[in-house]
Amino acid sequence: MRALTGYPPPAVLGLSLQRAGEPEEPTTELVISTTLRVIDLLERTERIERTRAELIEDWHTVESLTADVPALAPLADWLLDQIVLRTAAAQQLRAVLEPDLTDYLRDQQTADALSGTTPPLDTQRATHLTQVRHTVRAYTTALYAGRVQEAQDLLDAFPIPARALSNSGPAAAWRQHSVIAQGAVDALAAQRAATTAVDSFGIFADPDLLRTETSYLAAREGQLYLMHDALGRLALPLPIPRDLPLALVPVAAAQTERRLIEAYGTLERAAQAMDGQISYQLAAPPRPPACHHRHGERPADPHPQRPQRPHTQWCVLRRRRHQDPSAPGHDPPRHP
Repeated sequence: MRALTGYPPPAVLGLSLQRAGEPEEPTTELVISTTLRVIDLLERTERIERTRAELIEDWHTVESLTADVPALAPLADWLLDQIVLRTAAAQQLRAVLEPDLTDYLRDQQTADALSGTTPPLDTQRATHLTQVRHTVRAYTTALYAGRVQEAQDLLDAFPIPARALSNSGPAAAWRQHSVIAQGAVDALAAQRAATTAVDSFGIFADPDLLRTETSYLAAREGQLYLMHDALGRLALPLPIPRDLPLALVPVAAAQTERRLIEAYGTLERAAQAMDGQISYQLAAPPRPPACHHRHGERPADPHPQRPQRPHTQWCVLRRRRHQDPSAPGHDPPRHP
């Protein structure tokens, strides 16, 4: 405990207080009481099942001690992350801002099964993940520190997308052509099934975890739909309806850009996410082949024991991004 708190050993505490001109008994009591509080906190953190209220109480206690005991800062962050997992609005915020990591997570699972290695996550999406973590922590801190309006402002800045009742043509086309997009949908469905499974005792033991997991999955489904609709419009531009008035042609052409902004926030952020995914695909084995196959075809995977790599998505995104790398979605739709 002495190494944790930074206080001097009891043998020299009295002498130090005497030289500093501080009253010995009150200060000694303060040191002892603080040490006992820290010990009690550490013992509580070892419990497997904790309610959100208990975690919030411990977090407030640790936060009040962090200024005097800097070594407790990692414990405060850990407690905050546990609270985030049990706060529905925080998980919805995470679902909106989190990049799609389907390809990276799938490669990690494959590497673990085959005892192989995968390249690290690309810098662009890793940066986005860090931004998401900081934003979600900022929201949770404001919410449970009594700054309710500040927390609400963060939620209002990133609206939660509603679940689509049906898939649009661009979203359906993108999921058909992209292994990653379809894999994200399948993974989300598997998460939902696991959450509601009868043998999911770990989640049912904590109602807060079940509620927040359900909220995250619902918001993530809406966010994935926005992403896939935007990418479908970008990679496979829609033809302009034949009877559309000429005044509405630029409006229809602008829908790709609008959907990209709706899904990613800005065109720059959308380009970063796509460039990051492409760079990861280039670095991850097996490397995508040259894009000489016909559109819509997936070449045979040279490693049949591994999940097939998203060659079509990589090729389509590379071709579209190279047409105008600075502004995705500016190509006008084509007439039939």
